[in-house]
Amino acid sequence: MCLTAHFIDDNWTLHKKILNFCQVADHKGETIGRQIETCLLDWGIERVFTVKVDNASSNDGVVFYLSKVVNNWNSAILGGQNMHLRCSAHILNLIVAEGLKE
Repeated sequence: MCLTAHFIDDNWTLHKKILNFCQVADHKGETIGRQIETCLLDWGIERVFTVKVDNASSNDGVVFYLSKVVNNWNSAILGGQNMHLRCSAHILNLIVAEGLKE
């Protein structure tokens, strides 16, 4: 798993950083969520606005887990209600692939 952060600094400059690149034991939502939680804690990141993922069903569990964790930290932006952001490039790829099937 590759975990990246995109953020804007005090000067309104966009930054993109790879936070972690690691192997995950399985594809269960809670397992992945715990790995991301550990990484966020290691980096001292407490506020999370969105988590962008593809459409794998386990990612629903990942975002649900992370939403609970960040809410428990009392630092969820908008209560974590808009945390799950699906990757539009992946969705477009699925649409095109389905359209090209014979």
